[in-house]
Amino acid sequence: MNSTIENIVQRNIDVSKNLVIALSGGVDSSVLAHILFKITKNIRLVFVQHNQVHSKDLETSAKQVAKSLNLDLEIIQTSLKSNSSETEMRDERYKHLLSNLKKDEVLLTGHNLSDKAETLLINLFRGTRLEGLKSINSDNSLSSKPMINISKKEIYEYANQNNVPYLDDPTNRDNNIVRNWIRNFLIPEIDNKFPGSFETKANQLSNEVAFRSNYENDNLKYLKKSKGYVEIPALLINKKSMERQYYLNQVGKYIGMTSFEKKDIQKVEKVIDENIKLDFFKDWICFKSAGSVLFLDKKKWMLNDKSSFDSYGFFNFKIVSSIDIFNKWSISIPKGSNVSIKTTEDGEKIITGNNSIKVTEIFRNYGVNSELRNFWPLIYVDNSLYWVVGLRKSDEAIKNEKRYKSNILIASIEKSSFKV
Repeated sequence: MNSTIENIVQRNIDVSKNLVIALSGGVDSSVLAHILFKITKNIRLVFVQHNQVHSKDLETSAKQVAKSLNLDLEIIQTSLKSNSSETEMRDERYKHLLSNLKKDEVLLTGHNLSDKAETLLINLFRGTRLEGLKSINSDNSLSSKPMINISKKEIYEYANQNNVPYLDDPTNRDNNIVRNWIRNFLIPEIDNKFPGSFETKANQLSNEVAFRSNYENDNLKYLKKSKGYVEIPALLINKKSMERQYYLNQVGKYIGMTSFEKKDIQKVEKVIDENIKLDFFKDWICFKSAGSVLFLDKKKWMLNDKSSFDSYGFFNFKIVSSIDIFNKWSISIPKGSNVSIKTTEDGEKIITGNNSIKVTEIFRNYGVNSELRNFWPLIYVDNSLYWVVGLRKSDEAIKNEKRYKSNILIASIEKSSFKV
C-alpha cells in the first residue's frame, strides 16, 4: 500500500467481510477491484448486463479486468429493454445485485466524489428538499462505497499509472444526458468561475446535511410493496442486523399488524433458516424467494372479478390500440373474445411449440418460486390457456400476433418502494 487512493480504500472497508464488487467494466469499479485484490483475496466479481448499446463492450472490459486479476466473473442477465432509462437500469441493477448477495457478504460499488457532486446538482435542479442534498450515502448494512471521497481525476490517474484495464462508456460523452452535461460542461464552468473545487464544496455540504438532518434509514428503498405483497432483502432482517426490528416494523405496519413481536420475529427467522412457507398474520403468508423474504396475502392479491381486470398483485395490465414489437409481456387478443385471468391448477397445460407443456414445467424452467407459482396469472381466451404472463405464449397467441395488430394486452410488474 503506497498510494493515497489505496490507503483511503483500505480504511473504508472491513477486510473480515466477504466482499462483492459490482464490476461495470468502467474505470471506477475496475480500479476498485485492482486495489481490493491487493488488500484481500476474499472478493468476488459480479457484472450486471443491462442490454444497452455498449453493454457487450462493457462486459468484455469487465472480463478483461477479471482475467488480469485471475478472478472469476459472474454475469447477471436482466430483462431490460435496449432504451431503458438510467433510473430503470439502476433499480434493476440493485435488485439483482442485492438478491445475489450471500450471507455475510457486502456489496462494493465504485461511486466516487465526482458522482456525489453530480448527484447533488441533479437533485437540486429537480427541486429536491433537504433529503436530496445528502446526495449519495456512503454506507449501509448491505453495501459500501469505499471510493466516495476520491475524485474521478484521481481514479483515472491511478488507472493509467497502474495499467488497470477499463472501458470508457461512449455514452458518457453524450451531453444530452443530464448527468453527462453536468459532468462535462457545468462543473468545469463552475470551477472556472469560482475559486476552489466544487466537488469538495458539494461533499462538505452533503456531509453536513446528512449529519444535521433527522432522516429515516436509506435501506427502506429496498423494501418493495404492491397490493397484497411485500418484499424485503433477507440480509436486512437476519439475526445479525442491528436494524432488523425497524424494517420489520415497517412491514408490520403495511400488512396491518399493531406491533411486530418476538413470536413474529421467530417466524421470520424460521422462514430464512429453513426456507419454508409459514402462515404469518391473518391471510398473510411468509416465505423466502432467492435473497428476499416475501409476505403475500392471496385475498388482496387475487381478483374477485376475473373477467375485468387491470391490476393483479404486482402485475399491471392495460389494453393499447397498437404496438411496435411483441415480447413476452404483450399479446394480441381477437376482438370479441372472452378473456379471463386464473391461477394454475394441477396438470394445467399450454399448447406451445406444437407441444403440450405443463405450466409447472414452465415455472420451473424460469425459476419461479414454488409459492409464487400458486398466484402467477394465466390469461385464458375463450376458456383456452393463452398466455403464462411474462413467460410463455400459446401457439394460438403467437399466430394471432401475425394476424391482428390491435387490441393488445400488455402486462408489467409494478412494485413501489417504502421510501417516498
